[in-house]
Amino acid sequence: KQWQDDATLRTKKINEKLWDNETRFYYNMNKANQSFSFKSTGDLKIKEIIGFLPLWAGVTDKEKAGYLVEKMQDSAEFWRPYGIPSLSAKSDYYCPIGYWNGPVWVQWEYLLFRGLRDWGYKQVAGELASRVLKNMIFHLKNDHVFWEFYSADDHQAGWNKTYIWAGVAVRFMIDAN
Repeated sequence: KQWQDDATLRTKKINEKLWDNETRFYYNMNKANQSFSFKSTGDLKIKEIIGFLPLWAGVTDKEKAGYLVEKMQDSAEFWRPYGIPSLSAKSDYYCPIGYWNGPVWVQWEYLLFRGLRDWGYKQVAGELASRVLKNMIFHLKNDHVFWEFYSADDHQAGWNKTYIWAGVAVRFMIDAN
């Protein structure tokens, strides 16, 4: 009961504090003043992959889930040829092979995939898995390794190879069927 109560309270706080009604997205917040501002007004409103994690965590609601899926499928920001980048493609800092400012991290893609499925967006989840796996399969055929991350936009992968967490690709295939 205590864990359930803690989960309920955490869910409430996430939706009260991290959800922005204006942009319909979840963001990091400044713990000191519980706002989306750190050095300047709204500077923490950075659209990044973490804004979709409430789908996987099951802490959003049906309405917010719909907004998140709509945002996720916006090809100008997140719905890229090979998955969901870690940072919106509209950001000035977006770089599809630039470590945390744009590439596809397979383990995070799997969390989004599960969240989509859990909320009933099975077709979208299947398309996401297909996009991610296309680039991974390309590199397995050419490089014969799992990479640390992959480009969301083209056939690039980097920086480190033989990363075990990319093996979650198998889970994509199992769950997609």
